[in-house]
Amino acid sequence: MAGVTSALVKESAEKLTQRIKESTSTREKDKLQVLYWLKQEKAPAIKVIAKSLGHHRNTVQTWLCKYREEGLEGMLERKKSKGRVRVIPEWAEKALEKRLK
Repeated sequence: MAGVTSALVKESAEKLTQRIKESTSTREKDKLQVLYWLKQEKAPAIKVIAKSLGHHRNTVQTWLCKYREEGLEGMLERKKSKGRVRVIPEWAEKALEKRLK
């Protein structure tokens, strides 16, 4: 990914700046900041950007891959975890509830 240029980033620098200001999530701001820096004429290397933001280079690479595949909204999307699988089966819970009544 050494050859990443500003051509990769479709959004304007002004739009990115506006989105950074409006963003409430630190992770979202970091992702937008990466795009903003890549949009600059003399964009720093991915390794430098990652270190500046306090993330690993692979994390920034993953964000950029997501941006290329799904665009800005896809990159900024945060998926919710499904949570832990129930330990007590539903049938056991119903049986216990019935006994307690």
